[in-house]
Amino acid sequence: MDRGYLMRDHTADMAIELWAPSELDLLVQGARAVVDLLTRGASVHGADTREVQLSCVDAEDRLVCWLNEVLWLALSEGFLAHDARISLGERELRATVIGEAGAREKIASEIKSVTYHDLWLEHASDGWRARVVIDV
Repeated sequence: MDRGYLMRDHTADMAIELWAPSELDLLVQGARAVVDLLTRGASVHGADTREVQLSCVDAEDRLVCWLNEVLWLALSEGFLAHDARISLGERELRATVIGEAGAREKIASEIKSVTYHDLWLEHASDGWRARVVIDV
């Protein structure tokens, strides 16, 4: 399975469909999708890092919490993620997020949050797929 994401209109919100060969790759694709939506596709570079540790109930919760953390880093610090080294525990996520610090001027869209509304995540024989709805 290849990896990627696709933006879809969803009533007054935006839905993002994600796919990747592993859950780790899916989480990275999700971060890239959120930043792409925030910046309207602006190039994001840099080797700045941020450490993230999240407690999660399950894989669905982990996806939403992770994407909201990526959003929070962008909106609060102007830190735009473009990659991450992630490790997962049963109920946690630890990551070194790699991106561009001080890039607030690249943010061109408003995103309020990643929601649990219409959330789905599945692990199939060919990889992982998910859909998250973004409150814009």
